[in-house]
Amino acid sequence: MSYLDTCDRCLTEDSPAIQPVKVTPSGPGSVLATYRCPTCGSTWTCGWADQGEDAA
Repeated sequence: MSYLDTCDRCLTEDSPAIQPVKVTPSGPGSVLATYRCPTCGSTWTCGWADQGEDAA
């Protein structure tokens, strides 16, 4: 699974997805991904969780 995101400061229609610089487990079935924009240097985190097979 890829934990891709885009920079809110540089967001355009053509914005490429950014790979996290660090992914840390934050609980059962969840991770916290840390990102750094290669264009402006902005950093942010995003939490990701497994939604299982029942999620739509």
